[in-house]
Amino acid sequence: MSLRRCVIPCMVIGLLVCGCAGHQKELLAKDYTVMTNDELLRYYYELNDEISRCVNESSGVSVGVGTGYWLHRLGVGLGLSRGVPTCNPDRLRQRRIDVRVEMQHRGLNP
Repeated sequence: MSLRRCVIPCMVIGLLVCGCAGHQKELLAKDYTVMTNDELLRYYYELNDEISRCVNESSGVSVGVGTGYWLHRLGVGLGLSRGVPTCNPDRLRQRRIDVRVEMQHRGLNP
């Protein structure tokens, strides 16, 4: 029974992490050079939103308290952990720079 309590939350967390990383890959896979002006502007703002989400999610700190039973003794533990980064904002920032250059060539301002 306790194995089920551990496996299901781990699977949910794993799916969320894969989903977030998948969205970043999806954004980076788009070819911005063939987009219309309107599509390019939307893409630029999507990159901004994804960078913000990526930075905010990976900078969190969490505190946890847990109990356990080991060697016939009951114990209490306190844990502190940093958030696990689910994406890399550097690649998104570089793409945003490239898109900004393309926008300047087209005479667009965000």
